[in-house]
Amino acid sequence: MKKSLEPIVLTVALVLLALTAAGLALTFPSVSDITGVPSTNPTGHTPVKMKDDELQARLVDWTGPTTWVAPENKHRLFISDGFLFYPTLYPDGNYLQKNDGSARTPGGVLISWYQKYAIDFTDPNVDREDPDNDGFSNIVEFKNEQLKASESDGAKSTNPLDPQSHPSYLSRLRLEKYDSRPFHIQFRGYQQLGGEYQFQIYLKDVPSYSQPRLKKTGDPLGFEGYTVGAFTQSVVSKEDPNTHITEQVDQSTLELDKPDIGFKIVLPYRQEIDSPESTANFVMLMPSEVDKVIKVERGKTFSPPFMNGTTYLVIEARADGATVRDLKTQQDIIIPLLNPNEWNEVPLAAPAKKP
Repeated sequence: MKKSLEPIVLTVALVLLALTAAGLALTFPSVSDITGVPSTNPTGHTPVKMKDDELQARLVDWTGPTTWVAPENKHRLFISDGFLFYPTLYPDGNYLQKNDGSARTPGGVLISWYQKYAIDFTDPNVDREDPDNDGFSNIVEFKNEQLKASESDGAKSTNPLDPQSHPSYLSRLRLEKYDSRPFHIQFRGYQQLGGEYQFQIYLKDVPSYSQPRLKKTGDPLGFEGYTVGAFTQSVVSKEDPNTHITEQVDQSTLELDKPDIGFKIVLPYRQEIDSPESTANFVMLMPSEVDKVIKVERGKTFSPPFMNGTTYLVIEARADGATVRDLKTQQDIIIPLLNPNEWNEVPLAAPAKKP
């Protein structure tokens, strides 16, 4: 009896299992419900071959920037600020600067000035380049006769792309150094002959046979281009502090003049003095003149390179610069002392020398 029940139980179990599976199948969605694809063999439009010009137009859309549209003027597109990175100042200097119109190259040229002329300011040598090949680098055209980059805003700049627009050549003249050549001179005596004073002048550095003879006011001295000038006689009474004896002391003076340059030496009676004579060494901050020195003695004339027809007279040379006079206009001009860093303003490539 027990054995006859086993087939019946197994049959019932199988029937229940089949009913459960059928119920689950009805509970879950179908594949078509999930994917929305009713068939594995879909039908649709036949692909259309695109023309080449249409394809190129689509490529422009795909590769071009997205066009932003502000519907009803309610949305805004915000553009980030531009910054400049200066590798030579990294990490201790001001190596990251905002490009807001005030940013400059390490040489002091405004970035906005380069952008105005579409010059690549990212080139590390941009300040020394000479795009128009006129012999003036970009930094010189930007500063245009202004000695300090911090004082230059580009308002007086010349066009770096126009060879006819550049600073004056005189603005590139510098005093490299001057050599002082003092000589010792003494006003030894004077006497009046025929109502006219005559003077004895002694030059210590001149041989005896070349010593000047007695001279009168207006006579050439015969040395370094000097002329005997005005004589002022002065005798005063002074008491000797040791003996308390009052005596007459001659404090007369005699002038030596260089009228062409307005230079004057005052010689005290019987006192030896040094008269500084000098030679000025000028240089032109131009590519073709980097190895050339122009030596001119005080009181002599010269014509700087590139300035044919213009003659200058050296009035004075000193530690901080020199004074020259334009013989045509009679204007005195200060030539500044050379700053060695200014050689960095000379263009990298030397153009052909101008006639």
